Amino acid sequence: KNCQVIENWAPLDEITPQPKRNAWSLEQGCAEEFCFLYAGTLGLKHNPELLAALAEALPASSSARVIVASHGLGADYLAQQKRARNLARLTLLPFQPYADLPLMLGAADIAIAMLEPEAGVFSVPSKVLSYFSAGRPILGAMPRENLAARLIARDQARAVVDPADKDGFVAAALALRTADLEAMSRRARAYAERAFAIGPIADRFEAVMRQIRR
Repeated sequence: KNCQVIENWAPLDEITPQPKRNAWSLEQGCAEEFCFLYAGTLGLKHNPELLAALAEALPASSSARVIVASHGLGADYLAQQKRARNLARLTLLPFQPYADLPLMLGAADIAIAMLEPEAGVFSVPSKVLSYFSAGRPILGAMPRENLAARLIARDQARAVVDPADKDGFVAAALALRTADLEAMSRRARAYAERAFAIGPIADRFEAVMRQIRR
């Protein structure tokens, strides 16, 4: 009956805030563009159509783009939609080397996390912890009762929309372009440093184990 909840940790020393203009963004040609980034698996727990709809809402002449670094069924769907709908502002990339992850996240003006309603009761997107560690503003499309959604919305530094609301997702993404992103970035990293440090988390595990042995 005695239940202890200990939040997960993140590699704060490996994933750190990086300048938008860096080697990765220069190589991808997005250093001067507003970038919505989705990085990670696109499987049955996610709805890739949200990303396609956002890219479709950006005019071909726009200085913004949606970058997706992924693999799997969702990535295949986006490749098909890019061709069928001529999604000029959608850039599809394979998974990137881990060494490039901080730079890739640094290139993002908005980082996107998604989770379908049926997965919301058992899954927390681990990419959210990386986004926090990198100090990136987050747009979440997931059930509001999900733990990650509560983290994203906790201090109003980020946005959460219903994953079934495609129009709401696109509207929230476009609205974030005029938000105070620098302040949001600072709050994201500050929260990561408070909540995700491995030392205090390990101390809590040790304290719980000592209590169990008594």
